[in-house]
Amino acid sequence: MIFTIFNNYFPILVIFAFLSIKLFILFSLLRLEIDKVFKRSVVYLTLALIGSSIVDLSWIFQLIHNIYHQSGTYIHLINLCVRWAWIFDVLFYQSLYLFIDNLVRKDTFLSLRQKILLFCSSCFALWFFVSGLIFYGQVSINVIFMINRIYVMFAFFLICFSLFNAFLKLHNTKLPNILKQQTKILIYYFFVPFIIFELVESLPFLAFKWTMSNQFLGLSNIFLTVALVYCVRKIIRLRFLNIKKHVTEPVTFHFMNDFKEVLEQLSLSSSLVELHHIAQKFFKQEFNIPFNKLNLYFRKNGFITHVRTDQTSQLIESFLQTQQPQVINFITKQQIVITDELAFSNFYQEGQVQETVLQFLDAINADVYLPLYLKNNIVAYIIIDRNARANRFYSSLERDQMIIFASYVANIINLLQSKNMDALMAKQKELEEQLYYKHQENTQYRESIRSFLRTNQRDIGIIYYKNYRFVFANKAAKKMIQVNLNTHLGHPLSKALKQLVDNVQTYKQQYSSFAIDGQGNKLVLSGVPHLEQNMVIITCSYPEISDVVKQQLDMLKDPSDWDYLLYLETTKSGQLINQLIPGKAEQLLQFKIDLLKTALSKKATLLQIPNEDAKQIVELLHHISLRHQLHMLSLSRSEQQFEIAIKLFGINPLFEKKDDELPLLQKLDESGTLFIENVDLLSVETQDYLAEFIRYGYFKKFKAEEKVTSSVRIICSTNKNIEALAQEGKFSANLLQELQQSAVSMPSLLCLPEQELVQLADSFVEQATKSDEFSNLLSLTERDKKKLLANRAVSLHELKNKVQQLIEQKAKQNNISYETQSTIANEHLDPDIQEAARLGKKALQDPRLLAKLWDKFKSQNKIANILGVNRSSVNRRCKEYNIGIT
Repeated sequence: MIFTIFNNYFPILVIFAFLSIKLFILFSLLRLEIDKVFKRSVVYLTLALIGSSIVDLSWIFQLIHNIYHQSGTYIHLINLCVRWAWIFDVLFYQSLYLFIDNLVRKDTFLSLRQKILLFCSSCFALWFFVSGLIFYGQVSINVIFMINRIYVMFAFFLICFSLFNAFLKLHNTKLPNILKQQTKILIYYFFVPFIIFELVESLPFLAFKWTMSNQFLGLSNIFLTVALVYCVRKIIRLRFLNIKKHVTEPVTFHFMNDFKEVLEQLSLSSSLVELHHIAQKFFKQEFNIPFNKLNLYFRKNGFITHVRTDQTSQLIESFLQTQQPQVINFITKQQIVITDELAFSNFYQEGQVQETVLQFLDAINADVYLPLYLKNNIVAYIIIDRNARANRFYSSLERDQMIIFASYVANIINLLQSKNMDALMAKQKELEEQLYYKHQENTQYRESIRSFLRTNQRDIGIIYYKNYRFVFANKAAKKMIQVNLNTHLGHPLSKALKQLVDNVQTYKQQYSSFAIDGQGNKLVLSGVPHLEQNMVIITCSYPEISDVVKQQLDMLKDPSDWDYLLYLETTKSGQLINQLIPGKAEQLLQFKIDLLKTALSKKATLLQIPNEDAKQIVELLHHISLRHQLHMLSLSRSEQQFEIAIKLFGINPLFEKKDDELPLLQKLDESGTLFIENVDLLSVETQDYLAEFIRYGYFKKFKAEEKVTSSVRIICSTNKNIEALAQEGKFSANLLQELQQSAVSMPSLLCLPEQELVQLADSFVEQATKSDEFSNLLSLTERDKKKLLANRAVSLHELKNKVQQLIEQKAKQNNISYETQSTIANEHLDPDIQEAARLGKKALQDPRLLAKLWDKFKSQNKIANILGVNRSSVNRRCKEYNIGIT
């Protein structure tokens, strides 16, 4: 049952599908606006589709009749359809013959051969009309059968003759490659299978039983349907009947991703030779053009440059200088000339201009001629040699990609020929750094103003000091100062108020100072004596901008830096610098301003400070610049065999086996800071490489010309006199020039005035004991200060340690429990370290935090020092959490 249904309906469904595709193609052709030169081919194809569709329709009627009306009820109607089908079959074969023949011919008129065959076809059509419609039933069956067999042979002769003629044209005539490809697709993938199937169905000695004939009919139509769809898709992409103006292909979206890399390479190119290599690499990746098949020629002022000249360039220059304006205008309008496309267009629509350009392309043996224009002048041209990629045409998408590439290259060529590209890149980098610095300045300014708006309260607190006690006179004072001033004598705010009172009582005049409230906000304290009642009246309020600036304005070398005073006191960046260097004396103040300026910039920086302080300063700069990766490169000996150069820049694969590890400058790109300690120990050649990177923003791999961009922040330090080393040839003059633009030198503590050094030491004490109730017992005495002055520290780190030791001694003498972790936390800006120092021994209960500390220090002693615990406790927890155990 199933086999019977399949045998009956399968051929009908397949023929119907085949018919639907033909009708779709037919209606599509009728809607298209076809060029006049292709009108005749469209007419032939339309008639062929109409004839074939009528034949398929008659097959469907006949098969349906055989299924439902085997008794012959509608036999006369079916026979009438068959007679009409024979007439349209003649139309189909004759139109198909004319279409194939016309496809490979330029002539628009009918040849003698075509007229003869057309006459024969007309005779057969007339016979079928007369015998089947006018004298139906009056003509002998034998006569009809005999003429039908003669017609079948004629039809096969007609189609085979047209294909044979097309074969001759393909091999003996110089046809355009696009047309050849169209014809081959139609012949090999449709017409040859079509003839084979028609031959099997028509010849008597190959006849099958009716059941098998139905199955064969269905299978043959399936194959022909697939073949027709495939051929239509392929040949339409090849400008069939000029439906598409250019060869097309399926759209791919990888071009823009690759083009980003090319744009980066173009922006880094500094010579015309380098551009030539970039063009070859781009065309190889995108269009599979071999390197030796593409040439880029440069022109300047209308003449070929010395970069590349050969016979091809001479032919091109001669052509450009001697041709008529209409030829040059034609090339300019086209933007790119592709030989196959132009040959196809010229085959059907010959023109003198097109013929001239084709001869030019043939003379230079080119597949593609791509001129590069800048302001209507040709600055260069790209030539792709003939048959650079065999059996493939250049699609419209590839054509557009080439034009886009050419437009970018033209601008780069203009820059290279008119200006120094390296100088432009250096200028661009300088402008970017200036823009970044201004942006950071604006950010600091907004943050500073925001801090004033946050504390912009007009309330003024009033406090009385009488009989050695402080008394709040209003609610505003109690709100601002949330400390019991009479019992918490060691609190920083209590100490500041007591110092203020002592100054007022000593000098009997008004005195002002700054203090910090419990929330970290600044307060302006001002005291005046009340002579009649023997007491001091103190006012407290939140400061205004003028209050913050005027306190230290006189200590500035350059009064225009007053805004940085504001940033130091009111922004987070300034607070971090004040935390690291709490002193407020003149020389240290200028150093902190220079440090803040450096932190707001991203220029390469030279630190001329003691090595003990360098790492803390680098961490500070890294933290303020909001970068994520900090890599410290500490040099203790001179560079050997360019080991540091290879680590920083990578190396040419020709000199060393290529591995997957990226150069350090590439690894830290966009979010990294690189600190090179003792930069004077680098070799001079490595220093030159580093200077080039600092100046232009790109680096070259060691012993290579490949350029790679990077935005790594470079910070260097040295304690040597690099100016003298540069004069002796032991330090790169180029690197010295770059680093001197942003050099920061800390004033020597050995030469610092005694008053400034003592003030700095007092600030360290206040910083270390600000939360201790007995801080007054831990403050430095005159003896301690003289001891520090007699044995001066070289670095801030050393001074801080000495102060720390004095505080610990005092705490021990007074039996005061004093914890050191708060001081240690001040030495590190890393939030994990600060969190660990704040938690103290409780941090041992957090495996994640302990693992981070181990990754940073790789030392149980350092971790124990930060947490204020014994090393054995850290060791026990590390074993428990399996941290640092291999």
